[in-house]
Amino acid sequence: MALRRLLAVTHAASVTGAPMNLAHFLAWVTRHTPIEVHTLVLQDGPLVPRFEQVGGVTVVDRTLASRFFGTAHLGFRRLGLVAAEQRAAQARFAPLRRLGSFDVAYLNSATSIQAAPYLPPAQVVVSHVHELDVALRTMEAEDAEAIRGIPDAWIAASAPVRDLLTGELALPADRVLLHEEFITARALADRTVSLREIESCRRQLPTLPTSAAIVMGCGTLDWRKGPDLFIQVACEVRRRTRRPVHFVWLGGEHRGTDWERVRSDRDRAGADHVHFIEVCPDPVPWMATADVFALTSREDPLPLVCLESAVVGTPIVTYRNGGIPGLLTACGVEAARNVIDHLDAGAMADRILELLHSSALRDESSAHVRHRVVHQHDVGVAAPRLLADLEALTDRLDAGPASA
Repeated sequence: MALRRLLAVTHAASVTGAPMNLAHFLAWVTRHTPIEVHTLVLQDGPLVPRFEQVGGVTVVDRTLASRFFGTAHLGFRRLGLVAAEQRAAQARFAPLRRLGSFDVAYLNSATSIQAAPYLPPAQVVVSHVHELDVALRTMEAEDAEAIRGIPDAWIAASAPVRDLLTGELALPADRVLLHEEFITARALADRTVSLREIESCRRQLPTLPTSAAIVMGCGTLDWRKGPDLFIQVACEVRRRTRRPVHFVWLGGEHRGTDWERVRSDRDRAGADHVHFIEVCPDPVPWMATADVFALTSREDPLPLVCLESAVVGTPIVTYRNGGIPGLLTACGVEAARNVIDHLDAGAMADRILELLHSSALRDESSAHVRHRVVHQHDVGVAAPRLLADLEALTDRLDAGPASA
């Protein structure tokens, strides 16, 4: 059966890993195939215009009424009021009834599974999992049950995700397919970041000495991404050198509980060499400005920002978790030395300083990583493989609607 209609479901339209990966994939699909794409967005965000460029879009919680039903849906669920939960969910997802049937319902991220029982009819349901241990272990009980029982197949965003799905979740290994995260790597490799753009980044930090090296981090400010651990590493680096080394974290909103916790940690540590910058429309100049990228996440399947930094030529140091250690260890001895035992802040500080003290070492530890990302993690290479597996699934599982 040919794949003619694809329903993509995203939990959010934020400029973060899973939605960005989906945006890259759908853009490739519509550019290279006649497949009709419709995107279901559970939470509104800045990526919605990009999804609208590739097909129809339904934003579930855009109106006041739908947001009310969304709050009621999740609230009744937590209270265990099953009948009320189902009524609220049916009202929340009512606009989906007009969409007709699809060949594939492609649930991008485990969080999207909450919509699965209410989707239009689909021949095949696929869950693309971009999450690791803590995220999956702390899912709502109903979602944890649904992610095991509803999909016909699962896509793992990295090898550690695959191992988690086939191990702890005991999903059938022949239906868990590995497709590592991808970006527009070749387009990024062709881009030149000017000295003017780099100077513009540095001028955003008035206290930054002209001779200061920059270590970059990136992501939201939640526990999983480890912005507090980033501050800890920055303090360890400062204790070890008189050279000015500043740490710049890009991303996250400067309001709410997560921000206040991070700001408090920074201020109490006296870490005035650590800077937090909210999401910017173009992070690439910052990546080019950085001398080292430090991934301090507590768990991260295969963060896109690391792939992007690799293409720009910035060496990556990471704690031993998620998919980046596997990428680095496959790229030679010096790249492998950038993998640090989990939460060993002192060892990460030592390795950062080694890299900052030697441009040759930075080049040696990043060159093979750049080559590998450009040739294996570009959307032009990865998207056709993913689409081929989705098409193969429609042939294997052509046995009637998987959801209604």
